Amino acid sequence: MIRSSSFAVLAALAAITLPQTAAAQCIPGGPGGALPATGTGGGGTFSTVLPPSPFQQSLAVTVPAGATVLKSVKLNGVTHTWGGDMQFVLQNPAGAKFNILCGMSTDPSTDFAGDYEIVDPILLAPSIWATGAVAPSGTYTQDFGTYVSGNNGISNTAIESIPISSGTWTLYAYDWVSSDSGALTSWELCFGLPSSAQPPASAPTLIAPIANTIVLPPVNFSWNAVNGATSYDLELDGNLTTGVASPYVVPTLGAGAHTWRVRGVNSVGNGPWSSIENFGVPPPIPTLNCLAGGAPAAAFPATGSVDGTFGVTLPTGELTSSATIVIPPGNTIAAVKLIGLTHTWNTDVMVVLQDPAGTDHLILQRDNAFLCGGCSDDFGGDYTITSYAAPAFPTCGSGTIPSGTYLQDFGLWPNGGAGLQNTPIASIPALSGTWTLKVYDTCTAADFGFLNAWELCVTGPVAPVAYCTGGTTTNGCVAAISANANPSVTAANACNISVANVEGQKSALIFYSITGQAAVAWNASSFLCVKAPTQRTGTQTSGGTVNTCTGTLSLDWNAFQAATPGALGNPWSAGDTVQVQAWFRDPPAGKATNLSNAIEMTYVP
Repeated sequence: MIRSSSFAVLAALAAITLPQTAAAQCIPGGPGGALPATGTGGGGTFSTVLPPSPFQQSLAVTVPAGATVLKSVKLNGVTHTWGGDMQFVLQNPAGAKFNILCGMSTDPSTDFAGDYEIVDPILLAPSIWATGAVAPSGTYTQDFGTYVSGNNGISNTAIESIPISSGTWTLYAYDWVSSDSGALTSWELCFGLPSSAQPPASAPTLIAPIANTIVLPPVNFSWNAVNGATSYDLELDGNLTTGVASPYVVPTLGAGAHTWRVRGVNSVGNGPWSSIENFGVPPPIPTLNCLAGGAPAAAFPATGSVDGTFGVTLPTGELTSSATIVIPPGNTIAAVKLIGLTHTWNTDVMVVLQDPAGTDHLILQRDNAFLCGGCSDDFGGDYTITSYAAPAFPTCGSGTIPSGTYLQDFGLWPNGGAGLQNTPIASIPALSGTWTLKVYDTCTAADFGFLNAWELCVTGPVAPVAYCTGGTTTNGCVAAISANANPSVTAANACNISVANVEGQKSALIFYSITGQAAVAWNASSFLCVKAPTQRTGTQTSGGTVNTCTGTLSLDWNAFQAATPGALGNPWSAGDTVQVQAWFRDPPAGKATNLSNAIEMTYVP
């Protein structure tokens, strides 16, 4: 079998030097030889049948006076390409065999080319498999790989727990995979006093969720293991959960922003905390009001475009489309709608939204540095992307992605990379002004796409909002005003205002303001709820029965505005607000009148 290393460069991780106790002494002289003894390895079945032709050399040892444990095994002048093929086993004078170093878990491609001292895991030395393409000389932790303890009489026993005695010690080295080989110059055994246990020395690296990612419950937390940790503490939003392991699942979690961190723990104490990471759990999707954006009706990327570097620079030749958008007061950004988006190999598509302040927000990124090697499923429809609780985009293999509403996805893009902010769409500032959509292609030479138009969707009050307090009339009536819908600039929907519980058979009218809410005492029980100036609509009679609360008032808002083009506020714009209240006669009351409560309506397009 022929393979090539997956590491492109040497890792900068340097091995550490761990001092032996003052009583430690090393016994040199273990003979070297070829790894394996003959051939290029292979021929066994991991971990049940050992491969043939192992390296096997013995060393006569007299345990130094005062020494009570084996401290380390030194492997001097080791060379072997694809070191993960190797397993080193030590046999003590009693004939028991012990696993010292085994790479057969993921069979790492790290090459051996140096002097390596293997020590008990209690010392929290680094893993030799985490060093990169070539392991530098140094001290590394004992590693059993996934070898099953007891198979072939080989035990996964910590080095300082291996029984010691004077006599003949034997080192074996097995090569589990064919095609690579190497050599060992010499080896030695070091003896001394037991090491003191230590808490984990390093902090875990958090894997997911990170970088403001939007996730749906259940939330799966994962992190990298640290040497010496037997369990972990997870702090979620300041609340500590002990004795957990990665991955750890939280079945339910409330909507909103969340923070978390992790530390390793063992019987001695706690290790350092990881960095704090942020993520969000979205609330349910609200009613969306999609405002017209641009209509580029254009292909992308442009001819002659150049690929970028993931997380560092963006590709060139992006589609850019700008539009002036007025955000209604009180509304927030809720979604970006891509209309008529087509593109073969959907993960090539990267979408960015620039707000009027010039900040670029990442909307969609699923390439994750595959660069032309992502998912071949196609875009072919209308796609609404939101940070609310929408389903994630389908996993690869589903064919053309159906039109619909999907969860915003940052992928593995680093927050701030190439100037892009991983901002949940619902947290993008709701600014009126020029918005710009940018659509990039991360594989500029292979596939092409097209976007017909886009919209910026907002959410706000879904119905007129009641406020203030209606007065209590002579007959105990409390008039209540309502409207069936917010008015539309284009009269796209009916807007009918109604007032119930009015004194019967009284003269009345509905009036409004555009300057805001108020709460000024009108009489003993009612308030003037709108600011001056005000606009009166026509006088009407409440109907119903005298001395009862059966009177009602009504106003067709659209009809009044159409018939009164010079009325206050007319012409209207999307986002304009209007405060509306009713007045009616009530002779025994203060000022011989009474008022209803009020409503505030917001104009929609």
